[in-house]
Amino acid sequence: MQETFDFYTIIIIITFLGALLLLAFLINKKKDILKAHLNKNKTIGVSNSVVIGGGNRAILFEVENEKFLVVSNKNSISNILPLMKKK
Repeated sequence: MQETFDFYTIIIIITFLGALLLLAFLINKKKDILKAHLNKNKTIGVSNSVVIGGGNRAILFEVENEKFLVVSNKNSISNILPLMKKK
């Protein structure tokens, strides 16, 4: 039991996939503008995230102009350390 595809169905499928590829390309090209527009009212911002090794990760984030360091592990509780401000 073999079906043949209609010519218009193939055109619609190719057009739809082409539109999705174009949309993905435009989003990838304009991602900095989109991130700035979406994140302008965030109170928590991640400054840096680094994998230390062995499942450990260090994350530096900022909450209302105060910086904190989080050291996390897969198997234990995360540690949150406030960073001192320079005078």
